[in-house]
Amino acid sequence: MSDFLSPKSVAIIGASTDETKLGGMLLKNMITAKFDGELYPVNPKGGLIQGVKAYTSFDEIGKAVDLAVIAVKAPFVAEEIEKVGKSGTKYVSILTAGFKEAGPEGEKLEEELKATAKKYGVRIFGPNSFGIMNPKGKVNTTFAYLLPRVGNVSVMSQSGAFGSSIIDWAIGQKIGFSKFITYGNKCDMSEADMVPILCEDPDTKVIGMYIEGVDNGRELLESMQNVKTKKPIVAFKSGRTAAGSAAASSHTGSLAGADSVYDVIFEKLNVYRAMDADEFFDALSVFSTCSDMKKDGIAIITNAGGLGVMSADATFDAPHIGAAKLKEETLKELVDRVPTIAGLTNPIDVRGDAKPEYFKHAIEAVIKDPSVGGLVIMGSPLDFADLEAIAEMIVEMRDDIPVPTTVCFAGGYKCEKALNILREGLIPTFPTPDRAVRALSILRGYTLRKEAAATPLKMPKISGGRDAVKKIIAKAEGEGRKALTEAEGKQIFKAYGVPIPGEASVKTAEEAVKESSKIGYPVVMKILSPDIAHKTDVGGVVVGVKNDAEAKAAFDKIMASCKKAKPEARLDGVSIQQMVSGEEVILSMIRDVQFGPVVSFGLGGIFVEILGEISQSHATMTEEQMDGMVSSTKAYRLLSGARGAEPSDIDAIKDAIRRIALIALENPEIHELEINPVIVGKKGKGCWAVDALCTLN
Repeated sequence: MSDFLSPKSVAIIGASTDETKLGGMLLKNMITAKFDGELYPVNPKGGLIQGVKAYTSFDEIGKAVDLAVIAVKAPFVAEEIEKVGKSGTKYVSILTAGFKEAGPEGEKLEEELKATAKKYGVRIFGPNSFGIMNPKGKVNTTFAYLLPRVGNVSVMSQSGAFGSSIIDWAIGQKIGFSKFITYGNKCDMSEADMVPILCEDPDTKVIGMYIEGVDNGRELLESMQNVKTKKPIVAFKSGRTAAGSAAASSHTGSLAGADSVYDVIFEKLNVYRAMDADEFFDALSVFSTCSDMKKDGIAIITNAGGLGVMSADATFDAPHIGAAKLKEETLKELVDRVPTIAGLTNPIDVRGDAKPEYFKHAIEAVIKDPSVGGLVIMGSPLDFADLEAIAEMIVEMRDDIPVPTTVCFAGGYKCEKALNILREGLIPTFPTPDRAVRALSILRGYTLRKEAAATPLKMPKISGGRDAVKKIIAKAEGEGRKALTEAEGKQIFKAYGVPIPGEASVKTAEEAVKESSKIGYPVVMKILSPDIAHKTDVGGVVVGVKNDAEAKAAFDKIMASCKKAKPEARLDGVSIQQMVSGEEVILSMIRDVQFGPVVSFGLGGIFVEILGEISQSHATMTEEQMDGMVSSTKAYRLLSGARGAEPSDIDAIKDAIRRIALIALENPEIHELEINPVIVGKKGKGCWAVDALCTLN
């Protein structure tokens, strides 16, 4: 473990005798934590500060320290980093505020301190951070007065305020911490730096991340992909409703929005995304106390029928798990050993007057059942229920229960003593049945994804695709265009082997008749214009053209409609396409500014906007992730042959996805690609890209 997280020497620059000031608070917290390493308070006055020898300047220390903590006013921070850097100290935590979060002047100060740190190879946490904790190492360089107990949870938080809430939760729930790290403005050190370190930390079992935004998405993606030791990671990403998609020109870009990319990345990396603070805490709790959940069957034991019903409902609704179907021998043992049992079902109701030993007998019976992969114990604070004794019994049995176990004692005042017994015994507790069940669902989902195969996407071998695309892009850029024409977009698809119907481009009605006849009726006719993204909206599309007369009439109609609707648009003629039949889906790519290319799939045509349903994956997806992206949609149900219909060519769609991913990876100049619709023929008949939208960065 890096010395800055388990330091043996710490300097507090800006230490004070006034414990209400930042520097005084930090020194007090280190003393209260009983830090047994070398502690160097720095204050120009020197002397003794809170009983510890102080140094008038960092230079006076005369050597490097493992961690320097800076708590002086913003204009003086860079000067202090200069001193720190000259000493050979490599890690600094800056709690001082007043940098880029405060406006232009603060941003200048932040750039200055970054430049100074870079000169000496100093790494920075902050500025405007909440500090660092290591309970085992007795390190507390934060605002928080109390340290959580020693444990196996490590948390990284961009927000100091929410970080304080996390610490308070941990203390209240008796959850032990290994490391606690905050970044503030993240001018240097970030999640990308810390994830590999914490993954190698033997004291860390689960990693929690509170994220408001990521400035180095590709670095984070790469660092998390390359870590040797995989551990559960729980991410709470706030700002879900940010309107990051407003500028997207594609349907999928506008539907998905920027936040959905985090879902894609977390799914790719097997990071569990918590959608609120309760879920974040619940996930950390279950991962810190439970092992992997190898089977999906849940057994529920309760002394209250209502709680049993609630938990059964939650089990039915939760992904990855279901109620265990108990064996006959298990049911017989329950009848023999639990005289109060109310029924031979799962949930198992031992009744409100059940003695603690009846809970024990029920637990012993179900954990032997081969269908049981997890256990939920529910308790109601009835006057004749001894929850404290039940809690003590569960703690005593903890090491003998081979499956992950969660407990819900549903109540308040009357449950608190029992809950504290469970927490002290490292049994994960939850206030409601649905949260107790959800915790096991989280655990099972992680286990499944961890155990899943990871076959690299089988990319097709393409010769000359990149060269062809570069020429198309160069032509567009030479003309000052960011949007490619439909014809240019289809040239890109064709260069990478994405099937397109027979087609031609024409500029007159006479040419339209000639080329339509050559392609073969029926045909589809569409406006060609770099200035019109959605052709149907302006009368720029006519389908089912069946003969020469209709071809001439369609040409004239399209040109007239587009001139009227978009008089400022350039009209380059009309595209004529072979009319193909099948199911309509959408296939697209958008390049996220942080994480790179994301591929989308869903129902196409008008349904993409009506249903708003798409599935996404990063362009570097595995074969298994691609299969999941396709099969998770309503489009898949349609393509699979709903209600006895003949199935469509799903393999052809998967091949097209691979090719779109390859286009994205080999051509970083492309910002968006969209095919809407892709027409999917019957099984074995292929698919065709009948439209093309393409924009450049």
